[in-house]
Amino acid sequence: LRAMRPDRVMNAARTYVHSVLGDRFDQTVPLNIESALAESTERTPLVCIITPGSELADAVLGLAKRLKKEVLSVSMGEGQNIVARKAIDTGISIGNWVLLQNAHMSIPFLETLQGSMAKLETIEPLFRLWITSHPHDEFPLGILQMSVRVANEAPRGIKASLKRTYASLTQDVVDAVGTPEWRMLL
Repeated sequence: LRAMRPDRVMNAARTYVHSVLGDRFDQTVPLNIESALAESTERTPLVCIITPGSELADAVLGLAKRLKKEVLSVSMGEGQNIVARKAIDTGISIGNWVLLQNAHMSIPFLETLQGSMAKLETIEPLFRLWITSHPHDEFPLGILQMSVRVANEAPRGIKASLKRTYASLTQDVVDAVGTPEWRMLL
């Protein structure tokens, strides 16, 4: 199949896993960002691998808001290395969270960050470093090995999309709905 139709390999693999192992192994599990946070420490970054159509920054910012944490967010790219370094230094000293979005745009910065994180002696215990990135062949292995890794894929199909949407709703969102007809749907 791979030789004739490489675009169909993933679908064929999913079909095979579904038929041999069952539904449980074919369905995507809603992302639980709180459990990833619980596994992390101030010296353990959280690396979030995202795919096109999925986004994690809103989930991190929402969690920070619920926990009353300040987040210094930097969208990586051309010329953002200095801004990111300042944000990380500030976060390390006062215990803020730092969110580096699209880190695959600045692989050389991640390589220097890997070395500097290992050399740090004192870090505020409340500090957390969140890194979002698309899959990249040159992503530093040292950061991947020292981090809590989270993968976030876009849901496949309407059913999976609805499950993810309903799983992300909080009681505050439901309470904010004004009309009783919509509240019953939620």
